[in-house]
Amino acid sequence: MRPDVVVGDTATRFVDAMQAEARITAVAAYARDRVTLRVDALDGQDHLVPSLVCHRRDAEGTWRSVWSVSGAFQALPVPAGLVYVRRGEDGRQFVALRADTGGSDTAPERVLDIRPGMVGSLMLRPGTGTLVYTVEGPSAPGDHPQSVLRDSDAVWWDGPDASLAGARRPVGDWQLWQVPLGAEGEAQQVGLTLPPGTALTGEAACTAEAVVLGTREHRPDGSRRFGLLVVAYDGSPARHLQPTGFDITAPVSCPDGLTVACLAASLPAEGEAPAQYAALVAAPSWEPQILKAPDDTWQQPCGWDGPDRLVCRGAEGRRSVLNTYHVRTSSWTRTEASASVLHAQIADGRAAAVVAAIATPPAVEVVHLSTGAVEPVTATRLTLPAGRVSHHPQRLPDVPGNLASWLCVPEDGPARGTVVLLHGGPVRNWAEWHWRWNPWPFVASGFAVILVEPPLSLGYASSMSTGWRRWRTGVAAVAARQIDQLRDRTGLADTPLAVVGPCVGGLLALSVAQELRPRLVVSYGGTMDQAQIVGGGDGSWLWAGEFGSPDTEHARYAAESFQPHSVPAGTRVLLSHGLHDGWVPPTESLRVHRALLRDGVRSELVLFRTEGHQLARPRNVRAWYRWTLTACLEELGAPAAAERAG
Repeated sequence: MRPDVVVGDTATRFVDAMQAEARITAVAAYARDRVTLRVDALDGQDHLVPSLVCHRRDAEGTWRSVWSVSGAFQALPVPAGLVYVRRGEDGRQFVALRADTGGSDTAPERVLDIRPGMVGSLMLRPGTGTLVYTVEGPSAPGDHPQSVLRDSDAVWWDGPDASLAGARRPVGDWQLWQVPLGAEGEAQQVGLTLPPGTALTGEAACTAEAVVLGTREHRPDGSRRFGLLVVAYDGSPARHLQPTGFDITAPVSCPDGLTVACLAASLPAEGEAPAQYAALVAAPSWEPQILKAPDDTWQQPCGWDGPDRLVCRGAEGRRSVLNTYHVRTSSWTRTEASASVLHAQIADGRAAAVVAAIATPPAVEVVHLSTGAVEPVTATRLTLPAGRVSHHPQRLPDVPGNLASWLCVPEDGPARGTVVLLHGGPVRNWAEWHWRWNPWPFVASGFAVILVEPPLSLGYASSMSTGWRRWRTGVAAVAARQIDQLRDRTGLADTPLAVVGPCVGGLLALSVAQELRPRLVVSYGGTMDQAQIVGGGDGSWLWAGEFGSPDTEHARYAAESFQPHSVPAGTRVLLSHGLHDGWVPPTESLRVHRALLRDGVRSELVLFRTEGHQLARPRNVRAWYRWTLTACLEELGAPAAAERAG
């Protein structure tokens, strides 16, 4: 490392400010004049702690923050006020009601129930004053039918649910509980009989006659099937919904008390890519009705605007919008917010939405679904470094469907180099704000930043087939051509290059090195050997669902994994991994680090001792940026001393 290279003040200040900022993550609850937000804020010990923050709309139409509860993360509007879940100091979770007393926001909470396990879904049974909720029951290490492991910290399994995460935090099965909202009455567990081989997921929705619970089931090839279990309140036999050719998840209750919307994901046959749809299931038949979306977009149900209008969040390439399905006419209408919609709750013809974009930190606004009019509620206070962002649709001659990239450049002066960011997922996109993989610290250091949307990027459904089951030979190969094309079109072809990516993006960054010959490659938690990950990672069922069983599809797994000797000798590579990563074992980065060194690559390895698959702790994120930005300046060109001063 060069001691004369120092990250500039502007970039350092922005990274510090970004990591200190409270993060608006979701609209926890929405009732016409009250928006309750989930906000993750930094505590004094470098943890992001969830809180609920309630904003009210006054008579003048101004939204104001009126109360907050630390350690809370779930909320549900009820006629009497707001039910929420908060974590106690002893780890137990409190289900509490804060009454709405004629506009007063000083009413104390009333605890309805205390649970030792994690509360999942909160629901109000239609037509009653009964709260229904799912709870992940507690479990203790050493649980074994014959108690042969007693007095140890061992965690035992005899089925395919064995996982590293389950060993670190042993949990029991999901349970269903109910409690009256009135002053009298205690919580009662609802008895459940599950189909053989299935378990609950914690997802749930209520109708007037039944509660609909999410289920999962292991398949012989290691993948999972997801369905819904309809449990009637009258005690009649439960009905398991698992339609041929689709997984159905994420149920959302309809105000009619009969219907539940859900997300339906197709199970692709050989050679096909998956698709996602909104779907309806309703009493008495409970047969899923798939709702084909406009322009082959993917729709995620997020709420109901009355009994006949289902509101979905849909990705459309450069942004996510709200699409309303009109049940009576089987038609769709589209509503845009001021930026990409990340999360929304629906009430009275409006959506309370968290919105963001590459250059727009998260904000909250109320969007009128019929007119598109927007009422600002609150916004993240964060000043971006000076720069410009542009969106570039792309076409490649032999690649079907739409592709695109984003470009962020410094406001003044030519870029001293180009940094490419490749997203993880891989079914994700850049049409939102990213707290961890953010382009603006690089822009503040004088670099142009390309954010690539290769095949599998959510919102480009037409190009899914190019990337499905082809992470390296499809996604990475096309991404390399996209990078070359955009650099040629924007005058960046002769600038030195760095390629950065997390998870699958880490695999892509290393996989494009042979063709693009960057000076620097950076990977965090990279998915290097797919067969090893499906054998030892907690997300093995996802890989098995896409690639098949590693026992029968070994050649496919090998072809889509990191290829030995694909990084040119002399290239500098920064590998990092969370030591507690259960999804992609940290040995993946360790193994590749050793292989790269044998090939003459200048590889460095960092293992974060307190991180998992997500790089989350603010001090670690700051350290990662310092390390990566310093390497970019060393390899792509450091600024002069005057520029470093900011």
